[in-house]
This record gives sequence, C-alpha cells and structure tokens, in this order.
Amino acid sequence: MTTQCIFTKVFFAGAKLMLEKWATDKDLNKFSQYFSEQWLSHLCYWYEGAARFTPSSNNGLESLNGRIKQHYTMRNKLPLAPFLQLAEKMLVDWSINNVQQPFQLHLTINNDLDVKAYDWINKVDRNDILQLDAFTFVVPSKEPQMNTCSWVNCLYSMTWSSYEHFKQWLGSARILNYSNMLPPIFCSCKYGLKEYSCIHTIGLMMIWSVQPIPQLIGKRNPKGRRKKVKYALSKD
Repeated sequence: MTTQCIFTKVFFAGAKLMLEKWATDKDLNKFSQYFSEQWLSHLCYWYEGAARFTPSSNNGLESLNGRIKQHYTMRNKLPLAPFLQLAEKMLVDWSINNVQQPFQLHLTINNDLDVKAYDWINKVDRNDILQLDAFTFVVPSKEPQMNTCSWVNCLYSMTWSSYEHFKQWLGSARILNYSNMLPPIFCSCKYGLKEYSCIHTIGLMMIWSVQPIPQLIGKRNPKGRRKKVKYALSKD
C-alpha cells in the first residue's frame, strides 16, 4: 500500500469518526451535513498530503502579488491601458531574471537541520523505528501517546475507538517513504510536508551512513593552541 493510499484511507477514517462525534450534538447537524457534502463528496482531496511534493498553500501567489504591489504598481489601482503596459514590463523582467537565476532543481540541506537530526537520533529509541516495506518506515513523534507497534496495528486495521483515540494515534508517529532516496523525501510530519526534508528523514539517513554526521557537535575546541599555563590560585 503506497503512502498516498495510506493518507487517503486515514483521512476518510478520521473524517468518519469526526462526523460520528458531531452527530451527538444536534446543533451541528446542518454543519455536519454541509461538511460531508462539500468537503468529503465534492472536494475530497483538500487535506495536507493529498498531493505529494506539490504546494499546499497559495503562499507563492501571495508573495508574487506583494512584489507586484511593491515594485511595480506602488500599491495604486491603475487603469487598464497603463496596467497592460506594466504587465508587459513585468513579463520581460521576469523572463530575464529566470535566465539569470534559474529555478533550483534540487533541495539543499542546511547545517541547522543536520544538527537537529543528529540530536534526534541520539534521543530516539531505535527499537521504536519500524520498517513497513522496502521504502516505508515509521518513527515515533516528539511526544508519542502510544508505541510504534500499536500505531502500526491501528494503521493496518484502520480501527479506532473514538475520534479522540484517532487524534492520539495521529500524533504519536510519523511515516516516511524513501522511494526517492534523495530529497525530496516524504515524511508525514508538518516540516516534511512543507519543506520536503526534516529531522526524521535526515536522521534515518545518518543512521544508515548515507548522510554524513555533522562534525564537532558539542566537542568544538577553541581557536588556537591549547594553553598549558593554568589560572592563578587554581589547584593542580
């Protein structure tokens, strides 16, 4: 079962439990019906993780809109004719900029992420890291409320006693997929879904010796030669 299928089944299972919880409150009947028709029947792939490795927000459009207002229109509403002339200038500028600074074709891992991943592998119990298939792994979250074995059992059975139980399960572990083996690597944590790399993916690669461990973490020596003379009034 692919991670995409897993996310779809988990989403609809959680939505079903949520609707059952709302059914106990009569004041939510109309909203529950609207949610079911609009967001489960008509627009069912709106949740985070529905489309892997694609933008899940309109942040890029909002950023572009901000640049247009700041550098071109100066936050003024223009008539149609001047706006069309300005739009032509924008297209020329962006085309030239695209040639001079092309899109990045691969992800780069910064040093801060390496350090955090190294710190994570020193804290995590490696017995809690489970392998589901050749490319899929499960790791515990920061504050798990159940162990990964119970988490995987619930994943396969798709049975939860209540919506609260489902929320506890959802926040107790993260699922990773290494079918790419190089970034972008899939992880179900919020950083993995947004940034396409996180401490879990990089940490496991460090455990496998695929990703180099950052050097001199917590053992960095001061610059220059070590002093042989001790401080005054200090005991040997």
